[in-house]
Amino acid sequence: MMNTRTHFFVILRLMTILCLLSVSLTACGFKLRGAFELPAELQKIYVAGPQHTDLVRDLKELLGYSAEVVSQRSDADAILTIKKEESENRTLSVDSRGKVRESEMQYSVIYSLVMANGQVLLDDQALLLVRDFINDENDIIGRTNESAVIARDLKRDAAQQILRHIQAVKVDAVVH
Repeated sequence: MMNTRTHFFVILRLMTILCLLSVSLTACGFKLRGAFELPAELQKIYVAGPQHTDLVRDLKELLGYSAEVVSQRSDADAILTIKKEESENRTLSVDSRGKVRESEMQYSVIYSLVMANGQVLLDDQALLLVRDFINDENDIIGRTNESAVIARDLKRDAAQQILRHIQAVKVDAVVH
């Protein structure tokens, strides 16, 4: 059985190692997944648009890692507006019996970002994401699931691309 003094030094050594690991992770540029460095002028954002869509939920979640998502326009530094969302499926190829073999899923979004003072940072930006997938006629359940997974992934990817675009905005250049 360890005496109290030895136990204290073991705990102290573990705490020191933990602190050193934490410092080394932040020094190498490690960030939590989903965190974006937004300009200082964009720390309170209101997301306008259909509030119960996957895209708006993803945007709010991702923004929450880097800024404050406010529930009132009047509290915001900027307003991110989702103006239009559309999904479309297209057949790319069919087999000799006329069954769909390959499909394409398209997801498009139009959005804008305006400062609370009315200055437009991003005006009606269009984003189009496209994914192809193979339809396996022997796996109807898998095909249906794959389609739903691809649709969900497209919305997550769109949210990340929108935030990367916001991250790249030079607010000072627009404000002055």
